Amino acid sequence: MKLRKFLLIYVILFLILVGCKQNNNQPSIKPKDKAPESLNSLAKGIDDILKKVGDIEKLSLDIPLDEGESKKQPEQGASPEANNQGQEGQGQGSGQDGEEESKNGGGSQKESGNQQGEATQEAKDKNKALSPDNKKEEIDKKWNEAEIKIEEIHPHWNSFEAEGQKKGLTKETADAFESSFNKMTKSLENRNIPEIYDYASQALLRLKPIYDLYTEDMGGDVSAIKYAAYQAYYRTGKGDLEGASKVLTEREANINQIRLKLKEDKKDRVDKVNLSLLDFKDSLVENSRRLFMIKKDIIINNLKELEK
Repeated sequence: MKLRKFLLIYVILFLILVGCKQNNNQPSIKPKDKAPESLNSLAKGIDDILKKVGDIEKLSLDIPLDEGESKKQPEQGASPEANNQGQEGQGQGSGQDGEEESKNGGGSQKESGNQQGEATQEAKDKNKALSPDNKKEEIDKKWNEAEIKIEEIHPHWNSFEAEGQKKGLTKETADAFESSFNKMTKSLENRNIPEIYDYASQALLRLKPIYDLYTEDMGGDVSAIKYAAYQAYYRTGKGDLEGASKVLTEREANINQIRLKLKEDKKDRVDKVNLSLLDFKDSLVENSRRLFMIKKDIIINNLKELEK
């Protein structure tokens, strides 16, 4: 009996020792070398300001804004125009609408379709042409939002600087970014749209060596491509089509680096970004401000999809 108890204790101790050894041999999971939230919030803030400036530019040119992101989608099966008509008291449901049409002697599907088509066109016309007072109010609102945003993101840079120095951020790299960032802030104060595009895009480019301190983060290469989109658009406004073509062409290294850091199932999104850069470059022969604006926006939207 004593021997059996001794053997049992020996086996238990042996299993405990083996288990401890296996746990010690398991590789520790290292956290990914990604940029901190302060840096990401700074970059996103610059993106938001550039988006608002783009909206201001469109409003000043009577170009309708994309309201899809800010408005709720109507109920399934109902058009936005039908939803608006409901709010104006023209009927609370499809059955009531049909009764009203019948009373007026026009309950056919054809007449209903015509009315809906007219409402659709009317809504488009309202989007395209705001009254001068409403347009000014909307533009002022966008400027105020941009000015609030710039105040919000300056502290993000201050927070990151101390953290970045521990990671190897040099004074030269920090000063280069801060110079563009401060000029961007001043141009926003002056409400100078071309200068905002110029200095904000330079600030994005100077975020690249900062993001590159984090080896597994693709934020630097994404920022460099955003720079190309906005800087090319800025240069087309100055008539510098050759300069615009140059900044759009010099992005191959950024595209390749993003491919290396991106998951396999998202690599088709990189192709879309690359093609949108080529499309912008090809469009330069047309010398159309509206076309350049569209091409710039496509690149930025493709990059947003890439960052998801």
